[in-house]
Amino acid sequence: MCCIDEEIPYDIPDSWEWVRLKNCCIKEIRRGKSPKYTTKSNTLVFAQKCNTKYNGIDIGLALYLDESTLGRYPNEEYMHDNDVVVNSTGTGTLGRIGLYRTTDNISGLPIVPDSHVTVIRGFRSIRAFYLYIFMKANQSVLEKKGEGSTNQKELKPITLKEILVPMPPASEQQRIENAIITAFSFVETIEKSLN
Repeated sequence: MCCIDEEIPYDIPDSWEWVRLKNCCIKEIRRGKSPKYTTKSNTLVFAQKCNTKYNGIDIGLALYLDESTLGRYPNEEYMHDNDVVVNSTGTGTLGRIGLYRTTDNISGLPIVPDSHVTVIRGFRSIRAFYLYIFMKANQSVLEKKGEGSTNQKELKPITLKEILVPMPPASEQQRIENAIITAFSFVETIEKSLN
């Protein structure tokens, strides 16, 4: 067992524990594949532009996958409800975090990530929304972890795998989620009243 004392960024409650992101996931943290596109098919490709800057996930921006390449995509490679998505390349989009929900996909078509998107799929015992908000809160840190030349920076899966996540018990994850959803709801109400 490797000692992580030197890496711990801050203290957490005794009932919490520090966990590497790779140990929170049911699926290996990796990017999608480079797709072959077509004008119309029964399978979509989730590109980094689908993880928008201001409006969350927009599947309307997805393109169609050439289904002659479907053999390259085992079941686990298709996007699932509550997958956390990370834009892994590109100036201005690197490190952007999103939460994919099947309700975002009004077409109902299966969807696979392209090679500029990394998918993080947590264990069922870990609330996806908790992973999402932890990563979203650290988005600016992730943006700085990009490697490579200025225009070709990439956020490598190995970098994401090694991130330390402060993991509370399940009941606390639920309380945190509820508190954030309530806060967002208040903000939305205030914004509407200002308009």
